[in-house]
Parts: sequence; structure tokens; C-alpha cells
Amino acid sequence: MRDSLPAITQITVAAMAAYAFAHFVLGHENPFLAVTVCVTSLGFARDARPRRVLDTALGITFGVLFANVALVLIGRGVWQLAVVLVVVMLMARFFHPSPGFAVSATIQAALVSLIPLSSGAEYTRLIDAVLGGAAAIAATALVPRDARRMARADARTLFAALERATIDLVEALRTGDSGASLHALDELRRTQPLLDNWGTSLDSARSIAAVSPLLRGHRDEIDAQAELRLRMDLVTRNLRVIARRISAVVADGKPRPALADVLAGIESSIVELGLSFDRPALRRQAEQTCILATVRLDPARLVPNGSVGEVMIVMQCRPLVVDLLVATGVDADAARGMLPKVG
Repeated sequence: MRDSLPAITQITVAAMAAYAFAHFVLGHENPFLAVTVCVTSLGFARDARPRRVLDTALGITFGVLFANVALVLIGRGVWQLAVVLVVVMLMARFFHPSPGFAVSATIQAALVSLIPLSSGAEYTRLIDAVLGGAAAIAATALVPRDARRMARADARTLFAALERATIDLVEALRTGDSGASLHALDELRRTQPLLDNWGTSLDSARSIAAVSPLLRGHRDEIDAQAELRLRMDLVTRNLRVIARRISAVVADGKPRPALADVLAGIESSIVELGLSFDRPALRRQAEQTCILATVRLDPARLVPNGSVGEVMIVMQCRPLVVDLLVATGVDADAARGMLPKVG
């Protein structure tokens, strides 16, 4: 409920503005389409980009227009409703690739076909639909949802999942518990939707900031968060590979404290980076923590006489820490230069 308050405010303001203009200015007796089109166009979707809102509004208006034309040509009735539904869906799928466009058009066409109005008022519904769509588009700029909040929430969810997974991997290495490593791998496999949600929220934030004067000053912050998401995507992919390798290595049940210690440092860096959304000073600390882990990633010193699997874990941690360092703000070449040389 708390997270939905900005959307509820935006939808209510836009819908009432559309209704007031249609009813009090244009004199439409019951401009229900002005409200329904506006509410449907804005909705509660994570993707609040102006383009998506426009597509939905156009789909609804298309349905209303076709239904009004059908009323003139073939009238109102059961078979006429079937014709309207089939033709609207076919035409919507022909003109637009989005299934939502076709659904929105069909629903509104059905409403127009089923709900009679007083004589002469039927044709005001197209105007009401256009007003509702225009109010929805205007609301994205004048009463925008701050999608940065949703993006930050998505980022925190991802960091929390990465923290849980790396804690389990450290436990697996420290105790030789293969169950912990499998649990971590399962956790990491479920992170892709979290990354996708974060990306969708950032795309919405960027699109809204491009048209809204109220959010235009936050574009640099949004771009920086998009770069962080890109790096954390790479970090997550690397962690999945490492988790699979650890699962194979700890199958013998032997503890590997040296590997556990270096991975614990990486885990601490991830946690600090996640906390830096609320405490920016921690980003520098996350960098320093990651550097301490990075300089230890020499398999000859970390796991002398280690097995092939242990050496592979160390080597696979190297690209992970580079991406993590870049996420904290270190230049990519400088991050690679911090890695110890290997023979």
C-alpha cells in the first residue's frame, strides 16, 4: 500500500481532472470513459513509461472509435457485439504488437457496444476517451511517479539476495557443507527476475525524467544507477559460476578456510555497496574491502598445492572482483591492475 501511494495519487488526480473537464466544461452528462481510459492507461504497472501509457490510451481510443462506427453501420445487438469483438481484436493485433493494446481496445469497444446512452450522447464518448488518454499522458509529466524509489527498492532486493547467497557460499567453504552451496546456487538462479525488475524500473525512471520537468534534474542519478545495475548483473553471473564450482569442490566435505576468508571479504563488499544507497560514504568502504580481497587472489599463495577445483574458484573470483570494483567507482583498467600476477 505504501509503495502504491504515488501511483494512487497520480491516477486520482488525472482521472478527476479528465472527468471535471468533460463534465463541467464540455457538459457531458456521464463521462465515464474519461475516467476509465485515464485509470486504465496509467494503471499500477511497474513500467510507467510515457510510451506505454500512450500505447494503452491509443488502444482504448481505437476500440471506442471502432465501436461507435459499428453502432452507426450495424446497430446494437448480440451478433453485432460478436462482430465488434472479432474485428477490433483482429485489427488491433494487425496494427500493434502489444497484447495489452488489443485487450484495452476490445474492452472499451465492448463497453461502448453494451452500455446505451441517451440519444446524441453516444458520440461524446470518443471525446471522453481522448480526454482520458490526454490526461494520462499529461499526468506522467506533471504528476510523475518517482520511479527512482522503485528502482532503489529493486536494487535492495537484489543485494539482499546476493548477500544471502554469498553467506551460504562462505559457510559451504568454511565447513564443507555441500547443502549450503546448493542453497546458494538456488538463490542465485532466482536473481534474474530481480535484475529484470530493476532494469524495467530504471527504464521507466529514465523515460519519465525525459518528459517531466520535476524529475529532469535526476537523470544523472538514474544513469549512474543504470551503470551500477549493469555491473551487478555481471557480478551475479560470476557468482552463479563460482557457486557451481564450489558445489562440486565441497562435495568431499572438507573445509577450505582460506577460500572462505577471501569470499567473506567479497561478501562484505557486496553488503556495503548495497547499503551505500542510503549511506553513500559506504561506497568508498566497499571499494577498500573489495581491494583487500582482490590482492589475495593468487592461487599459488591462497591455495598452495590446491586441487584444480580450488584453483578454478580463485581464478573465477578474479573477474568477479573486477566487476565489483567497477561497481564501486574504480576504473576498469585500474581494477584489473590490482589483481596479483599469476604464472
